[in-house]
Amino acid sequence: MKIVNILIDKSKVVDYTIFPIRKNITNLMLMGYQINFYHAITAKLLSCDILILISKPFLKLIGETESVVTESGRTIQFLIDSRKYANKIIWLDNSDSTSVTHFEILPYVDRYLKKQIFIDRSIYKKNLIGGRIFTDFYNSNYDIQDTSEFSQFYPLDDKLSYKLKLSWNIGLGKMDNAFSIFNHLRRSAPILFSYNYHVNFHSCKKHKTRDLFLKTSTNLSRELVAFHREELVSKLTKIISKHKLSAVLQGKRLSKNQYNAFLLESKILPSPFGWGELGVRDYEAFINGSLLLKPDMTHMETWPNIFIPEQTYQPFSWDFSNLESNILKLLENKKERIRIAQNGQDAYRDSISISGMEKFCDYFINAIEV
Repeated sequence: MKIVNILIDKSKVVDYTIFPIRKNITNLMLMGYQINFYHAITAKLLSCDILILISKPFLKLIGETESVVTESGRTIQFLIDSRKYANKIIWLDNSDSTSVTHFEILPYVDRYLKKQIFIDRSIYKKNLIGGRIFTDFYNSNYDIQDTSEFSQFYPLDDKLSYKLKLSWNIGLGKMDNAFSIFNHLRRSAPILFSYNYHVNFHSCKKHKTRDLFLKTSTNLSRELVAFHREELVSKLTKIISKHKLSAVLQGKRLSKNQYNAFLLESKILPSPFGWGELGVRDYEAFINGSLLLKPDMTHMETWPNIFIPEQTYQPFSWDFSNLESNILKLLENKKERIRIAQNGQDAYRDSISISGMEKFCDYFINAIEV
């Protein structure tokens, strides 16, 4: 039996990451892996075969203040000292974006897992303006600037790139009613709750009365990250007005019941980038049988790979040039809209099914075994 210790906290993002592990903890035990979760850095945490450090809670607990950690700093010194106890050290990068990394720690870990990775690894050698590939695009094409420079960059070393592997994305977390009080309570006291997917999928063929629904925050702290959402809302406002579409766009705060009703009643659910590419709203579209409309994501790979352009979601260009035409095409062609929505729902449903969890267990073990 191998002992696998994982450092976590009670945040939503970490919960998305560890949910499938908690769900499959018995199956993983039967496969020879005892999983333990820790909320503090202790000697017991370090005494294991495989130590998994989830990046955000670890950096917070260790008191790391540098955006790029140094050899003399707390993080790397901890990794060096941990070698005396843990047989293998896995860094699980749970940052939202494909672009944001801590590759400076690669020499000190056995594997670096990330939930979304550039297909073209050479991009990791470029210091992207705003720290993200899409913010770099908006800086170059729209001359938008951040007030403060994003400084968390360290290029990927070709000699160490073999340590970089794909983990699993947030879609294996609890995506239905993700922001409910129940899920908050479960994160606070996980031992009191069961970990299962009880998703109420709605038919993609259900009659929907609304063309579009988007309610999203645009007041993000970085101008380049916020620009994409602000521009999408602006473009959608003009398209809705021009073609007299039935839509709810932004507006007053909704109750949870109102929000869920709007999701269910809408044919198309736009889902912009935020701090990263993927978000809970993507899966809300799948659950509610609506078509997911996303900025093109063919620059990255993720697992489970359920984001297939024009098959499970409808992409649009980062410059919004085909946003209007794609919306009109899909509103006019109900059969095509339902086909894409159904494919997306089927792919997501499969990823959290019994067979999907069997695949996860195999994938998880392969990811942590070096």
